[in-house]
Amino acid sequence: MINETTWRIKPTNTPNIIRHCSKCNRKMAYYCSEKFRANANQSRVDIWLIYKCTKCDSTLKLTIYKGIRPHDLPTGLFDKFVDNDAVLAWDYGFDRSFLGQHGCTVDYANVGYVVECDNKHSNRCSCEQGNRYNCDFPLLVHVDSQHSFDLKLSALLAKMINTSIGQIKRHVEMGQISVDSEINIMKYRIKADQRVSISISSLISASCDTTLSSILERVIDI
Repeated sequence: MINETTWRIKPTNTPNIIRHCSKCNRKMAYYCSEKFRANANQSRVDIWLIYKCTKCDSTLKLTIYKGIRPHDLPTGLFDKFVDNDAVLAWDYGFDRSFLGQHGCTVDYANVGYVVECDNKHSNRCSCEQGNRYNCDFPLLVHVDSQHSFDLKLSALLAKMINTSIGQIKRHVEMGQISVDSEINIMKYRIKADQRVSISISSLISASCDTTLSSILERVIDI
């Protein structure tokens, strides 16, 4: 029987952007305030997403709409802007195309994330003499991330399996870690659902420090 789990990657913050700050008189990192600003001119409005300089807290406005009638927007969208909907702000805050249109360099280095695991099966490997595990069945992992922030699949695997990037590379070369599509596991940056097939018998440590259940149930706070 195949052990199956889903690793749901959830960022804990939006990425900073790099822009020139007139007050600091140099390029600075700005953080997303998760707030919008709307300015009405008769029947039309301008809408911005607000960023703040990480050093002096000066404001940077990124234009989302200019001179648009609220009733021309999709139903409910204008209310989300007015209510400073955080989910909507995050969608813009991770939108590389939107940020690039404003001349922003996106800095993903500050983005933290947690990994939540959902398990379809929870089989345990039986411990045999010498603390070795009788588990030659694979673990099928579905990796799901709502946002793209340059997270490498190899880095995620190393964190979740509690090993080094070099060891992940060796497992890949030996065919002990594989994916169901033609991607380079060591270079691939997670964008959407990606299935990873892992041979548990080859990856589980000979000691009892690492168990199949610990991999299935692990929640990582990076």
